[in-house]
Amino acid sequence: MKYVLSRVSVFLLLTLLASGFTAQAQGTVSSRLEAMKVTRDAAGVEAFAPAGEVAPGDLLEYRLVYANTGSTGISQLTVNGPVPKGTAYLPNSAAAATRHTLRYSYDGGKTWVTTPPVREVRAADGQVRREPLPNEEITNIAWQVQEPLKAGSSQTYRYRVRVLAVPG
Repeated sequence: MKYVLSRVSVFLLLTLLASGFTAQAQGTVSSRLEAMKVTRDAAGVEAFAPAGEVAPGDLLEYRLVYANTGSTGISQLTVNGPVPKGTAYLPNSAAAATRHTLRYSYDGGKTWVTTPPVREVRAADGQVRREPLPNEEITNIAWQVQEPLKAGSSQTYRYRVRVLAVPG
């Protein structure tokens, strides 16, 4: 079954507002979010199209594009992209063409870690072991950018999610 993105778009926009689709910086920054559906042709070559319809199992790539519209460089830029409910973050898919430290949150951006989150699980024998948090429990990905965003330039931050369920 296919779902029209407009339902997801409304949900995504609410999620973005609640989860902190933000840039924190000193200066003037404009931003936009692109949601692209990722498909592969018979040869395995990826193709991208605006995510007009999505269904469980679809792969989406979010592109957060930040532009410095001011006249001076911007330092201390932090880019925060939410992982919408009903999706799971695709490990190792977060990327940017600038030096950065990648951080993850599992609680809507209240707590951040630089490695994928883990949790402690107590086995029946009392032993405690650490295991990775399931990808669908990661709520946000953030880039702490280590290079200034030059005046008049832009940077793109990408990450992918797999659609598990479409809210409705």
